[in-house]
Amino acid sequence: MKLIEAYVYEVTRRLPNKARHDIALELTSTIEDMLPNNYNTEDVKDVLEKLGPPATFAANYRDETRYLIGPSLYDSYMDTIKLVLPWALLIALIVQVIQNIFLLNEEQAILTMLLKFISFTIVDLILVALQVLFWITLIFVILERSGVRKTRLHDEWTVDMLDAVQIIPDHKRIPIGEIALEAGWIVILTVGYFTAEHFIGVYQKVESGNLLLMLPIFQQQTLLAFAPLLLFAVAIEIALLLYKLKQRVWTMHIAIANLIIKLITTIISMMIISHANFINAELAPYLANVMNVAPIKMEQSIHAIIIVTLLTIIISTGIDIYKGFRKVKAD
Repeated sequence: MKLIEAYVYEVTRRLPNKARHDIALELTSTIEDMLPNNYNTEDVKDVLEKLGPPATFAANYRDETRYLIGPSLYDSYMDTIKLVLPWALLIALIVQVIQNIFLLNEEQAILTMLLKFISFTIVDLILVALQVLFWITLIFVILERSGVRKTRLHDEWTVDMLDAVQIIPDHKRIPIGEIALEAGWIVILTVGYFTAEHFIGVYQKVESGNLLLMLPIFQQQTLLAFAPLLLFAVAIEIALLLYKLKQRVWTMHIAIANLIIKLITTIISMMIISHANFINAELAPYLANVMNVAPIKMEQSIHAIIIVTLLTIIISTGIDIYKGFRKVKAD
């Protein structure tokens, strides 16, 4: 019966993933044992009323005889953390990336810069996470001690509310962390696109021990010529992420939107990468001279790398689109 399934879902979604299946079976069995033979909807409602609000019942499976934040606020507490923490980490990461890009100079040791970037970023992200957790926890502890919602939980919840519960399988959920990670990659790739000539290239060790950028790999003028198309691709990707953030679950509309947007961004990416002047014209002769090979062979190698890159983009896009529709159709 839908009421039982909805109640079990409302309880188990508040519990750790590894325990949900076993507890769902146990709770379903408990409810069925409490029901009379040939039970009807009213019998089910009576049993669920006796069990009480799902949030309170879920708290019985957590060791919360002593707690900072009780069951009446626990769900809101976790939802707030899941919403705020990924975006706080994303903003911190973006700030670190931008700072390091603009502080980069041509004679700076690239390995030293990368090590500093990684170490500072890890420390910064840990500090941001601790601050976010501290302030959110402090706010909810104050609310808990102030009695907010504590005495209203039982009065607010009724069995009839289960009729509106939408049971969402875990594989159809869209985690906020996944959305934030995708947004982070978009920002990093966009910044890298517009600053490629400053740090993406062939480096050579100089007398000071630092690595000097000798030659950019990409032709910056070509990249800038495609800037409007790239910004359009970024805009529709961000729009898709915002749509996912609003829905938080894979639907056919999201799968179709994902299909259209991924096809558009893939076509734009292929147009840029396959352009004749995408790679710096001086790269092949320079590498051929360094590696002591014929320039034509180096050009062929670069061309092969471009083809492999294009095929990789096509395959990864196809997989991403397929996964979207599979999540929608899977039961």
